Amino acid sequence: MFLLKVPKRSIRQQKIKNLLLMALRLLLLALLVGAFARPYMTQPAKPVANANSNRGTVLMLDTSYSMRYGDNFAKMKTEARKRIDALRDTDRMAIVAFNNSASMLSRPTSDKNVLKAAVDTLEPSFAGTVYYDAFTLADRALNQFGGDQKQLVVISDFQKNGWNRSSRESVIGHDVKIETVNLAIKDWNNLGIESVAVEPTSFTRMYAGRLIARIRNYGKDKPIEVPVSVTLNDKEVSRKNVTISANNSAVAEFTGFDLQLGFAKGRVRIEHEDPLMVDNDFLFVIERREKLNVLVVDAGRAKQSLYLRQALTSTQDLPFEVTTIIASAITPEELAKHEVVIINDVPRLPDKVRDKMDELRKTGQGQLIILGENAETGWWNSYAKLPVKAVQKISVEKDRGKPYVSITTYDRHHAIFKPFEKSTRVALNSAQFIAYVEVEAKPDGVVLAKYDDGSPVIVESGKDDHGMLVFNSTVDNRLWNDFPLKPAFLPLFHEIIHYLSRYNESRSWYQLGEGIPLVAALDNAGAAVIDPKGERLSLGQLALGQEKFFSPTVPGFHEIRVGPDTRIVAVNPPSSEGNLDSMTPEDLIASVQRTEAESQQAGFLGSDEKDDYARRQMGWWYLLLFALLAGMAEIYIANRAYKTA
Repeated sequence: MFLLKVPKRSIRQQKIKNLLLMALRLLLLALLVGAFARPYMTQPAKPVANANSNRGTVLMLDTSYSMRYGDNFAKMKTEARKRIDALRDTDRMAIVAFNNSASMLSRPTSDKNVLKAAVDTLEPSFAGTVYYDAFTLADRALNQFGGDQKQLVVISDFQKNGWNRSSRESVIGHDVKIETVNLAIKDWNNLGIESVAVEPTSFTRMYAGRLIARIRNYGKDKPIEVPVSVTLNDKEVSRKNVTISANNSAVAEFTGFDLQLGFAKGRVRIEHEDPLMVDNDFLFVIERREKLNVLVVDAGRAKQSLYLRQALTSTQDLPFEVTTIIASAITPEELAKHEVVIINDVPRLPDKVRDKMDELRKTGQGQLIILGENAETGWWNSYAKLPVKAVQKISVEKDRGKPYVSITTYDRHHAIFKPFEKSTRVALNSAQFIAYVEVEAKPDGVVLAKYDDGSPVIVESGKDDHGMLVFNSTVDNRLWNDFPLKPAFLPLFHEIIHYLSRYNESRSWYQLGEGIPLVAALDNAGAAVIDPKGERLSLGQLALGQEKFFSPTVPGFHEIRVGPDTRIVAVNPPSSEGNLDSMTPEDLIASVQRTEAESQQAGFLGSDEKDDYARRQMGWWYLLLFALLAGMAEIYIANRAYKTA
């Protein structure tokens, strides 16, 4: 009922009357589409290069850690020498060696002796596998061959971990002939230690932490039971057997062994024979330290330092040894026995003690000044080295017109605030301060935290007199605040003591290629590294507080020296190299070699190639010509058909 009635005569008029006219119009559309698509002729427009012309070859040789498997490295050298021997007098060759970085062993040359000598110097590295840098360097070398026939020969085990399949990095020219020599082992097997978790610092003779070694069985056919041992300073301290399922991991846990003061060089070892023995050992370091001597100087009021002392000595595992003394009884000699001194809300200090504090900061002692209700602001303002000027004692309700203030702003990059950046359950702003000493930071003082009214609460001395912090409220939970009852109190004061003592907890181990930080803690100092072979590498001078990073190139125990400070670090090869799963070489080559269209688009073709590429796209002119002729024919036939009708 909703459709119009269409007469049969109108329906008959919709039938196609001129098939030739329709065909011409469809042909015209197809020709126009083809012309705008600029079709590319795949047949070469220029003759194939002469097989007798000069050749330029780049050898890409894999020296990564995985090439230590069995006799793979020896096979790689043999294959490289074959390619060198096959060179003709007019050919040239360059050699690129790669692991997690790439280097040019030999620039293009025809001298076979030079090329063989370069191959002979190669040794397998302990570094991981990264293909991209190697292909980029190989492409640069290939460009030096000019008009020669270009060839790239890649000799590798084509380890899958070395390439990101999700990315396509077209770096090799389309005109380069690529040959691959795949040294991957089909039915390989390996057992290795993936990682070791260990608390790097202990303050007790008996190690109370847990050492957990994660061991991987890369084999895909059967489980393996192996003995796992732990040695400290080359002395075995524990051993147990562990069973690891096929293609799976298992953990071995150790605890309860003696430690000597200082650094202990540790090693976890699995006793198992396989073609890749390097990952059967894993190095780590544990440092046993004496507890930090902390001196608390207070006014002698009952329970004045109770919460502070409890925060620093609540468990035996804490690295603090706390001594409390009344300000009137403190002597310069007693002051010098401690690494950190806390002046907890005292009216004033003896002049000799004040002067001694200035001397001790230069030797590395850290000092925390707490200004509260007992502090005589006039005397403290006479202390020239104090990084703040005390203005007045503030009652928040009376002077600010609100019940309390909170700590809401702090330097999130400063070391003392690390716990609050990592945790969402512990917050500084939970404490309520109803009174404080209003202070102004001096020009060289650095404000680290503020109340919500904008007044500073924690101020640090400047770089020229590093080592003092000022906190401007009490820590006794009497009248001024409830901070000692809040969860944030304990971690903040732990980090303050760590920071003031210049306590830096070293990691138990690093992976090869990671940067190891070096910091001058006390003064300008020279930095150097003694590598596992005993060779010394100077890292230059470090200014006070300056941080520099050292990247080791070999695994083992490295001794790092910064001024008078010395520490030992353990460095291990990348555990990912223990997985020898390989990729198909064709997949890798397809992802790094540019097509001719990509080369044209990116402007990588030479002038001759560009001319040839343009010639092979000339078909669109002919398509436009045929489209014009088809259009003229369509007009002629359409006019005749109209007149006839």
